[in-house]
Amino acid sequence: MRLFIKGAFALAFLSALAAQGITRVPAGKAIFEGKGGCRNCHSIASRGGSLGPDLTEIGVKRTAESIRLSITDPNAEIDREYFTVLVTTKQGQRIEGIGLNEDDISIQLRDTTGNPRSFLKENLMDLRREARSLMPSYASKLSPSEIDDLVAYLRSLRGNIDVPPGRKRTSAPLTRNISWLTRANRDGQERPDMLLDSLQLRLGATVVDLGAGAGYFTWRLAQRVGSKGKVIAVDIQQEMLDRIAQDVRKRNLGNVGLVLGRERDPGLPEGAVDLVFIANAYHEFSQPEAMLAAVRRCLKPRGRLVVVEYAQENDDDPTAGVYTMSLQELRSEIEPIGFQLDRILDFLPFQHGLVFIKRP
Repeated sequence: MRLFIKGAFALAFLSALAAQGITRVPAGKAIFEGKGGCRNCHSIASRGGSLGPDLTEIGVKRTAESIRLSITDPNAEIDREYFTVLVTTKQGQRIEGIGLNEDDISIQLRDTTGNPRSFLKENLMDLRREARSLMPSYASKLSPSEIDDLVAYLRSLRGNIDVPPGRKRTSAPLTRNISWLTRANRDGQERPDMLLDSLQLRLGATVVDLGAGAGYFTWRLAQRVGSKGKVIAVDIQQEMLDRIAQDVRKRNLGNVGLVLGRERDPGLPEGAVDLVFIANAYHEFSQPEAMLAAVRRCLKPRGRLVVVEYAQENDDDPTAGVYTMSLQELRSEIEPIGFQLDRILDFLPFQHGLVFIKRP
């Protein structure tokens, strides 16, 4: 399919792309593969080195600011698995690398040339880990403009979407399991405050809690948007909305509205919403394509869609596989409807947290 853009709209479109740094992407790729030497240590789509983290999906896992910091000051934010491991043999040989495996008898690491090395601990004079990265700082190696180019390229890396075979769609039962929605250990499993804090909701925003259930997130969202903001709780079950109404009154919140939705449409006005939040409910949508199209219509330009679902890839899934979806399932269904994956919230212990932006 070809997209033809003409006239003033073309200028506006290209200006928007430039503002987002998209025109810098080719230059950034050239730096990554050439002057920066980044591919020697990092891989993208299984091509490149293995000393540093795989960057195939870094654009949805890290913000532009975080990526820039890693380029200019690699020691500022470093995962423990990439701490520098330094071994000194009894013969006086010193080897640096990142740790691969370790037990009481031996340690394996990948040295700075990318080669795996194995050492018996009885043959070592010293073994230590240092909270520093093997990656050098590029603050003085690249110009500010080149760093901008490299950041733009890395932010453009959003992984490959392999469309999975048709999944089984679980429609919501007439009476959802209230005990599951109100279980005592839910906060520990879902980290609601950390999740919502990461969204940086502005005061006065209009937010939709779609598939709100018993209102677990509704009141938390209402507190974050403030009295001048608005939270619209949508559910297809009146009994759930009744529970939310009771909870809202108890918490003395005056900025929550209730909407009895339909399976194909949340019943919201077009272009009026800043963010639509769907937690543990998307898998129940019987007609997700129609619902997503309606969600897109209700969002403002560049509005956000946040989808949280228990991860099919997690072996410790608390739902025992009943209410889970894979990352690829979510992306393959949501992105074609007119959304761009902006980032992945990878701090949730059992769930996928995906933040999408409405495309023009």
